[in-house]
Amino acid sequence: MIIFYYVILFSLGANSRDEVDELALKVERAGGTVFSKPGEKGGWMYGCGFTDPDGHRWNALYMDMSKMAKG
Repeated sequence: MIIFYYVILFSLGANSRDEVDELALKVERAGGTVFSKPGEKGGWMYGCGFTDPDGHRWNALYMDMSKMAKG
């Protein structure tokens, strides 16, 4: 018997790094779990990953397009 397990991750766009940080704090205060602390990724993205109290996985991501590699 083969069992498939799917994980779905919902993504939220943030307008700033501060908004990502604020969301991570709100998640923890509301009983969620931040599984990936806010941090920079790739030099132009800033985000975090979290699970809400019902177990749904989310991420919040701010992208600074002015720092994105051109090419």
